[in-house]
Amino acid sequence: MLLAASALLLLGLFVPLISYNIALFKRKPLSVILSFGIVIFSISLVIVSPTNLQFFSILLLIIAIYQLFNLYRFNKSHINLKHLRLITQRSGFRLWAFQLGIALISLFFYYSDLKLNIELVLGVLCDFFGFSLFLSIWRSRNITKRVSSSSKFIASNELPTLSVAIPARNESESLLNCLASILKNDYPKLEVFVLDDSSTDRKTPQIIRSFAHDGVEFIPGKEFSDQWLAKNWAYQQLLEAANGELILFCGADVRLSEDSLRFLVSSLVSRDKQMLSVMPNNELPVSFRQRFFQPLRYAWEIGIPRRSLRRPPVLPTCWLARREFLNNNGGFKAVRRRISPESYFAKQALKADGYSFFRYAGILSQKPNSEQFETSVRLRYPQLHRQVESVMFATLVELLGGIASLALLVLAITSFNLPVLMISLIAYIFIGVAFSMLLSLTYQKTIFSGFFLWPLYLALDIYLMNFSMWRYEFGVVLWKERSIAPSVMHHDIRTIG
Repeated sequence: MLLAASALLLLGLFVPLISYNIALFKRKPLSVILSFGIVIFSISLVIVSPTNLQFFSILLLIIAIYQLFNLYRFNKSHINLKHLRLITQRSGFRLWAFQLGIALISLFFYYSDLKLNIELVLGVLCDFFGFSLFLSIWRSRNITKRVSSSSKFIASNELPTLSVAIPARNESESLLNCLASILKNDYPKLEVFVLDDSSTDRKTPQIIRSFAHDGVEFIPGKEFSDQWLAKNWAYQQLLEAANGELILFCGADVRLSEDSLRFLVSSLVSRDKQMLSVMPNNELPVSFRQRFFQPLRYAWEIGIPRRSLRRPPVLPTCWLARREFLNNNGGFKAVRRRISPESYFAKQALKADGYSFFRYAGILSQKPNSEQFETSVRLRYPQLHRQVESVMFATLVELLGGIASLALLVLAITSFNLPVLMISLIAYIFIGVAFSMLLSLTYQKTIFSGFFLWPLYLALDIYLMNFSMWRYEFGVVLWKERSIAPSVMHHDIRTIG
């Protein structure tokens, strides 16, 4: 049986390389046939592998599925062929290298005298995942302490001029409420611009023009080329129209308290920052099924040690920046196709300690559940650098580091395995507390349900990652009723990531 497993292992590792070489030479039918061999060999390996190697065989099978997806992408994706050939080759080699590493580790443990307790190893991985997640969210909770609008304001005559910029497309009452909340502010040096981003309805421009007597300026959006994402082009037009020293970008679903503008500007000026982004308050949905997408969106910003990676957390809901800083960093021309342009500017500002991110209850976000789902799909694959191997790695991390702890806990209870029970219980507690904190930060009130529901959150996130990848590669990704997948995916290979 060992010889059969070893033969299948070696053959299964070489099939991907053969398939990629055939695919790159445009022998697509043959590459498809061989690509199915990857999965067949991997399934066979799981069947014939000794018990102590089956964990590694299952890992190889999971990677093989992504290998199959990568080759299928080469045959069916709508991406430019030359670019597609390059990214398929790169992703395929990385997946193959990962397979090779797992295969060598499995053979090493099989032939050596070392005994590997998979349950204990998985338990330790779960503990590390849970502690890392807990530590990151706990640190974010302390660093982004909820600030109060009762903080000391700068005197009115010392305040810089401010432009509020809002891109709008096919909006309804949300835009009406947003503008009304902005105009209730007593900021003395204020101008408000709303760009009608080619709305297909009549209501949006009517709402904007209805505020003309309050000083709100209507900007008719210009047509954009396929070199731009529509929202980034709208931002660029707003940047060019603005006259203020500072610019506040926000969506139509935002509601501001009466002193929000003065507080945000005072916070930026007193801290001597170039840019700041706000984690707003969110209304707790009445429906249980609507409480998942927004916390997961925030988890990707505060659940990862982004500052250690020099990629600070940032949210597009409401962010403030110096106009000169934006122009000096290329404006939105520098991020024409970037799905999250504000993250680029946050990263640039952080280089000189010029960026701040905090929670603020004076800003309320009211986004419907359907829009939150589409936002998650739109963001997740670009957040993973549009790479199949990154989706695979993130999926394995959440499976082996998170969901596996629940499976180990159940297994340990049923088998009365005390060491595994203790290790998996510690992991469960860390992850449960982390998600409870995440929900409390999202809705700015104490919520304990995350302690019990976190497996559902992780399972949903795994689905979102893979569904987002599928939609970008083969389907349609919409942003305000316009397809954005071709523009996001057609990056030059040198700019990927």
